[in-house]
Amino acid sequence: MRNFKSGTFDRHRVPKHLQRFSPVEALHALEEVDLELLFSSGKKLILLDVDNTLLPWKSEEIPQSTFAWIEQARMLGFQLCILSNTRNPERLIRLCDKLGVEFIRDKFKPSPKMYFLALGKYGVKESEAVMIGDQLMTDIWGANRAGIDAIWVKPIGRTEFVGTRYLSRNVERVIGRILHNYFQADGIDAEVKAGFFRHEVVQQILKFGVVGAIATAVDIGIHSFLMFGAKVNGVYLHDSVGKWVIERFSLGWPLDREHLLEAAYAPLKLGPVMLAIMVSYFLNRWFTFQATHEKASLKQAGQFYAVALVGMLISITVGTVGQRLAQMNETFNFLAGSGLGMAAGFVWNFTGQRLWTFRKK
Repeated sequence: MRNFKSGTFDRHRVPKHLQRFSPVEALHALEEVDLELLFSSGKKLILLDVDNTLLPWKSEEIPQSTFAWIEQARMLGFQLCILSNTRNPERLIRLCDKLGVEFIRDKFKPSPKMYFLALGKYGVKESEAVMIGDQLMTDIWGANRAGIDAIWVKPIGRTEFVGTRYLSRNVERVIGRILHNYFQADGIDAEVKAGFFRHEVVQQILKFGVVGAIATAVDIGIHSFLMFGAKVNGVYLHDSVGKWVIERFSLGWPLDREHLLEAAYAPLKLGPVMLAIMVSYFLNRWFTFQATHEKASLKQAGQFYAVALVGMLISITVGTVGQRLAQMNETFNFLAGSGLGMAAGFVWNFTGQRLWTFRKK
């Protein structure tokens, strides 16, 4: 995971809506966890994630450092328990047998159920337990929901489940960058940390939203003009284009206004969409990501268009699925689907443009 930083978090200063994702500490590896300090602070139970925390994903080769760390924990008097929602329980059993550690397998994290089951099984309070895992969106969030302190460790390997790698990790990367601003500091440094809306990534998200609104206005404005205002030789453009589409593709539709508009919609949408993406590219380059120190290039513009077009497909797909799953009235279904689609497209577009098109060298 790129840009991972270690440190202890000042959780009281973390914005409330992000506290659910905030660990008490971030470390580069499991063996960096200070077991003696944990024990002296009153911790009795250590809850552990498996993949990319104790060993690489899908592997059964447990690092020697993991064995040594677990043995040290036992010698200090800790109780240990693995929490997992794996779909391969046979592998989990083999790993736990090798480690000599019991496990609880139940609902997917961040559900707090496994955490509560562990507290009951070992007879400890929330304040006497600690969770160690590599994912903010599952391990850390679940622990916080159960009232248990959590330690975030950097993933051991880069290989992961595709949903984790391309969705969860991208969201985690954005949240992690914000949380890194709330490490504990000494002296004057603790007083000069920027407020929430002054963090670079937060400002970029807000600017990206503003640019998106401008690009949408360009798209809708030009498309509306082409559909309802533009004429060629005294004939409305939608009439000419609609008629051409109906005849060219042998649709068999009547040549009335309703069907001409429907047939012309997609062809007349293409130009405004491409122009809106171009406007978005230049504004995001100059305003959002401030990448004007580099010359604009066809490669960079191509990357921007590629991310934007994939984002459009994601938005349409998620919106369609969301609309079908809503199962309420037509208006609610449409709004719910559209909202989900726009949110998914926004997350994809912002992440892709920030980490690929305008990635800082």
